[in-house]
Amino acid sequence: MAGVISVEASFSIPRLPTRRPGIAMSKSDGVDPLRRWIAWGAMLAGSVVPMIFSHPSGHGPPYLVPATQALALAVAAIIARRSRRLSPLAGFLFTLAILRLGWSVIAPMLGEWGPIQSLAAGISWGPKIFLSRLLNVAGVLLMLTTFIGRNFSTDDLFLRVGQLDAPAQPEPILWFRKPIPWSRFGPQLLVIFGLGLTAFLFDSLRPNLGELSRFRQLLPWALATAALNAANEEFQFRCVPLAHLRNVLPVREALWLTAIFFGLAHYFGQPSGPIGIIMATIAGWIWAKSMVETRGAGWAFGIHMLQDIVIFYFLAMSMKN
Repeated sequence: MAGVISVEASFSIPRLPTRRPGIAMSKSDGVDPLRRWIAWGAMLAGSVVPMIFSHPSGHGPPYLVPATQALALAVAAIIARRSRRLSPLAGFLFTLAILRLGWSVIAPMLGEWGPIQSLAAGISWGPKIFLSRLLNVAGVLLMLTTFIGRNFSTDDLFLRVGQLDAPAQPEPILWFRKPIPWSRFGPQLLVIFGLGLTAFLFDSLRPNLGELSRFRQLLPWALATAALNAANEEFQFRCVPLAHLRNVLPVREALWLTAIFFGLAHYFGQPSGPIGIIMATIAGWIWAKSMVETRGAGWAFGIHMLQDIVIFYFLAMSMKN
């Protein structure tokens, strides 16, 4: 039933006292193989992989490839919507199209718009970074169109804090073999992610530690930028795609699909490159897992925001954006 996580999902989910907790996912052995192949194929086709191969440096004609990707995904979504068998995929395909259009076409075009450039030229580095992240929110408005006819609730979209001490379920790649509360697992992740991200950024950005003198001056912009970016990415890369993948893929598979898409999107971002993809994929999987298990975005948003604060200050110390 829509709005309820199936007890037959790939890993057990704790029951919480909510009317419509989480999202429903298909039983692993009952997944339509055609839907599965299309979902994974669309994820790769709508990712930055084509841009990596066409423009390895991340520069060059910026809009042709992502615009073509978005158009192809939109056409595929329209075709899927007309098919009884594939119609559950339509919302997810539209979501991928909007993600590619919003992040790789609309936001960059807005950044090149004369009034925006004039505004950016007259402000300091902190608000300029905030402005650049604000442009990415444009995709949220388009993404709302994928809700038409879906009747998603805030629980379906994980738009609440959730139960922060819900059990975190063990997985082969994690270090515990019995469920532990997220109130214990979350702080452990903060330390692990913080150390790993700091080491990566220190090596890749070569920051000027003398710039730490601006810590207090930049703090309001660091907090605002990190909160905005974390909320935006969690909504666009996890909340909405996971809601659309209900009754399409089992929970575990949906988590990895969205995580890989999120990781690939960081090839040209921070953390960047192949290592950045791995780091962002693992983080994306953890954050999606936290949403499903706690029935909310509290841990995902909190950890993501703190990570973005670290990135903000490293960029400030290296004067890169």
